Amino acid sequence: MTAVPARITLSPAVMRALSFDRAGLAPLPALRSALGVATPLVLGAATGHPADGAMAAAGALPVGVAAMTGTVTAPTGLLLATSLGMAASTFVGSLCAGHPAAVLASLAVWGYVAGLFVVLGRAATITGVQAVVALIVFGRYPGGVATSAVHAAAVLAGGLLQIGYAVLLRLPRSYGPERTALSDLYQRLTALAAGRSYGGPSGEAIATTSDLLTRRAPDVTTLRDLLDEASRIRLELQALAAVPDVPGVDDVTGAAAGRLRRIARAVARGESPPEEPPDLTDAVDATRARVSTAAAPQAVFALARAAALTGQLRAADRLTAALAGERRLPLPRIAGVVTALQLGGTLRGQLGRLRAAAVDRSSPAFRHAVRLAVLLPLADVLARHLPWQRGYWVPLTAVVVLKPDYATTVQRGAARVIGTGLGVVLAGLLVAYARPTGAALVLAAGVLAWASYTLFAASYAMFTFVLTALVVLLISTGDPKPLSAVADRGLDTLLGGALALSAYIAWPTREAPTLRTTAARLLVALADYAETVFGGYVAGRHDRSLREVLAGQARAARRARADAQASFDRALAEPARLRPRTDVATSVLAASRRTVVVLHALRTTLQDAKDLSPLPEVAPVGADVVTALRELADAVRESRAAQLPALREGQQELVEIAATSQAGVRQRRLGIVAAHLDALVDAIDTIGHVLADDDRSQEPATDRLVRLWQRPLLGRRHGTADEVDEGTTP
Repeated sequence: MTAVPARITLSPAVMRALSFDRAGLAPLPALRSALGVATPLVLGAATGHPADGAMAAAGALPVGVAAMTGTVTAPTGLLLATSLGMAASTFVGSLCAGHPAAVLASLAVWGYVAGLFVVLGRAATITGVQAVVALIVFGRYPGGVATSAVHAAAVLAGGLLQIGYAVLLRLPRSYGPERTALSDLYQRLTALAAGRSYGGPSGEAIATTSDLLTRRAPDVTTLRDLLDEASRIRLELQALAAVPDVPGVDDVTGAAAGRLRRIARAVARGESPPEEPPDLTDAVDATRARVSTAAAPQAVFALARAAALTGQLRAADRLTAALAGERRLPLPRIAGVVTALQLGGTLRGQLGRLRAAAVDRSSPAFRHAVRLAVLLPLADVLARHLPWQRGYWVPLTAVVVLKPDYATTVQRGAARVIGTGLGVVLAGLLVAYARPTGAALVLAAGVLAWASYTLFAASYAMFTFVLTALVVLLISTGDPKPLSAVADRGLDTLLGGALALSAYIAWPTREAPTLRTTAARLLVALADYAETVFGGYVAGRHDRSLREVLAGQARAARRARADAQASFDRALAEPARLRPRTDVATSVLAASRRTVVVLHALRTTLQDAKDLSPLPEVAPVGADVVTALRELADAVRESRAAQLPALREGQQELVEIAATSQAGVRQRRLGIVAAHLDALVDAIDTIGHVLADDDRSQEPATDRLVRLWQRPLLGRRHGTADEVDEGTTP
């Protein structure tokens, strides 16, 4: 028999840690950030102060990482906050060095504050972590007030130099990977419209593109809007595919396929799409001519979907043209204008969020802050009793690896350990055989800095690998035993990563409460959105103020869904003993997608309508929809069954009102609203059904048996059809 070779399988965390995304490569922006690291080294070597140059370069290094988090350049406020935070931490760390009690106290305070910063988002998290890193790294240089101030000034100078390069050397971006991903997505939608594929491939492309935009272009709204339109178009096409027998549907989807193909080509080439052809509008008008309000519900539904699809494709055309006309010139920002540092309501709001997180013991941010406040002093004490030098790498690794959730902590820890293990080998070879000095040192450091920045968004393991070699190389400039730094770096990283993972396991953050909270917030956001949409129909208005409100609520719903999806993903990544049930969250996410599509379609119809006469008939069912969504939010938050109004009856009443109304535009608008409500009611009732099943599954077994035994008897006793149906339903 032929021996079958054993297959080596890696854990999901290790696989994610070793993943490599070519779209994340950024060689041109990395060149700018690497210049900020190399310049202090050149100046230090030229003036005969290489150690000071290395310290300034170390100050520029994290600011360069922060500069890589944006599209063209990160907000100046983020870079400035990172540089100032590192300089202040350097001063405090240097002042406390040599005084163990002061060091431990400062580590606890810095760790706690940095942990709370996660509630303010990614930028604030970067600032907090880099401040702790500066406290740990530069705190190993003891000195008085004057010496500490000099160290802080060197770090600040390096950071400000990096900021200067980021502001002055604004690099134009073509958004090549993003445009390619969006073009591929619209090509898949073309195949879906033409009937050559099902919805799965386009759904996968939407998820992949969304992740790409989150990492590489989080602040480019045009790209995100094109992705959102693609998601809406996909669902409309799937809805039309469900009613293929309605006359005219094939003509609509065929014309849509041609429009989508032109959009995909224009996005890929970075050019405006051609003039909008009349074929799709003609196909929708022809379908409308065949369909009356009194026609079959499938025909009314198909017409509503076709009309919504027309508006979405028109919006995608406009967005594609806007993307083609966007030109980011490398012009400097006007001095003194720092939009990210607003000292008004924004700062007050952020301070309020920090205060709320600091007193909410159940919040993930509070737990993360406490873990860091305890872990960092503990790691420092342990490092001081180790038999090798440079123990500060133990708490440094711990603060970089430890994250608020389990999945990211494990993934970051695996990537850090693997990358550092390989990086120490590269650093050892450089120090042992090359031992660069002067110009060779500057060249080596510049190349390594450029490589690390290039790999930053593509692979954290590779980024850590190159960064380790760079850090050891910078330290070797003032170290008489540079080779020992290589071994110390590897050992300390292993220990720091193990401590971070142990700290999370000892006091984990359960994702279940966050999952319930984010799912409830999503339903509340949808309720707010629905209330305004239906209010527009009832009042018969769609003025500028209403459009702005609707746009803001649509964005809020999108953010709420992204938060719920992220919490759901974190929950699935938790170990089995911590993983919460995700049935309800799965249903909420799926139903929210359908709900958003309906609300977007109703909003588009309201926006494009020529006749905006009031529709008071919509008020009762619209109010019931809003009430149901808010009740579902409370039920999800409290883990109980929901008491929903009779939505289906309200929707059917609106259908009958539309059917008996006088023929005309008003009747057609009532019919369109009623048709859209069909899918909306189904989505809401689905969540209610799942919540009821979840509530029953938590009953004691004896109570469940009693309830199931009694309900048929109640149904037979009263004898009504509704009670009999309810009693015989398992």
